[in-house]
Amino acid sequence: MSGRGSAPRLACAIFPHLALSLAWRAHPELREEAVLVGPERRPGGGEVLLAASEAAVAAGAVPGGEWRQAVISCPDAARLGVEETAISELRWELRLALQDISPMVEWVDDTLAYLDAGARDLRWPTEAALASRLGRELQRLLLVPPRVGVGQSRFTAWAAALATDPGHARLVPPGRAPHFLAELPVEALPLPGTVKERLREFGLTTCGDCASIPLPLLQRQFGPEGLLLNRLCLGRDGATVNPWVVPPPCGVRRVLAGPVEDTEALRFGAPELAAELAGELAQRNLAAGRLRLLVGGEGGESWELITPPSPAMTKEELLPLVLSLMARVRRPVEVVELQALELVAPPVRQRQLFPSGGDRREEIERAAARLSERFGGGLVWRVAVRPEHPGDVPEERLVWRRA
Repeated sequence: MSGRGSAPRLACAIFPHLALSLAWRAHPELREEAVLVGPERRPGGGEVLLAASEAAVAAGAVPGGEWRQAVISCPDAARLGVEETAISELRWELRLALQDISPMVEWVDDTLAYLDAGARDLRWPTEAALASRLGRELQRLLLVPPRVGVGQSRFTAWAAALATDPGHARLVPPGRAPHFLAELPVEALPLPGTVKERLREFGLTTCGDCASIPLPLLQRQFGPEGLLLNRLCLGRDGATVNPWVVPPPCGVRRVLAGPVEDTEALRFGAPELAAELAGELAQRNLAAGRLRLLVGGEGGESWELITPPSPAMTKEELLPLVLSLMARVRRPVEVVELQALELVAPPVRQRQLFPSGGDRREEIERAAARLSERFGGGLVWRVAVRPEHPGDVPEERLVWRRA
């Protein structure tokens, strides 16, 4: 990774969850109040808390935890719904804005992002200038101040951002990471809870305490986690950025023979559009996180957006979405364009686990383990050979057994 100096540098931005930022935008009077945003349904059932304000978290609400428990913890909190389309649009806008600041951007989730702060750019001659621009750009789009940190590794940059106040930036100079991290409590380390508990039992309560222990002793006590512990406390955990890349546009377009006013007639072309778009997505091995339908006519253009529950790529998945979009059209149409937005890697589905000529045993086993953990051990079965029937008739030779 190229940089201004000899060592790589990363910038970390921490900001309120996008759902919470949108809630505050709509209800500015709730900025200091307890706010719960949700519930959000997760695959397999259950409702979770998507986001919560600091006042709600202080009262016991846990973002990502059960919605019901959050309501019990904060009975007087304001409860606001999830606007998935608005969140998706804001996320896209933020990603593009960050990529204009640095070409290497990693969007971790809707509260955290990393940027390469070492790339040379005449617009940002210093790290302070880049950090200042990053903070201003995020505040312009979110309407709330973020925290920004710059350091020589991912953990150092994250800790620097966490150590500053909203609306400010903290820069850790090259080589100063061990000194900066020395007073950080071990609870902040991205390590298993069992490791942190043993560290406290040994009387090691800060990163400085852990850094003072020779590496062989840490490895003897904690194994591979001992090496990671040492690197984290010394700011040597790496500065790799997994960049977010804007996929090329993907869509299909049809020019009609004349204006079509009947929505039902327009929907006859939906299967063809869905099939052709599915073919485009299959060629790129991508799935659509959102769909946009553009329609044009004498009165100009208009568009409708829809966000599927999970990324879609097949005709069977796309067709209901296309029909839903077409049902919203309320004007004569001469041109129809279906666009796939926010392209991502396709989700693993059962029929994709058994491609011809491919050995994906480990992937199948992982998928089966996830299904068993979520829905119970009786859901997943596997085919086994019946030893007492070595014949060629499948009905006699094979038997189903619980995985």
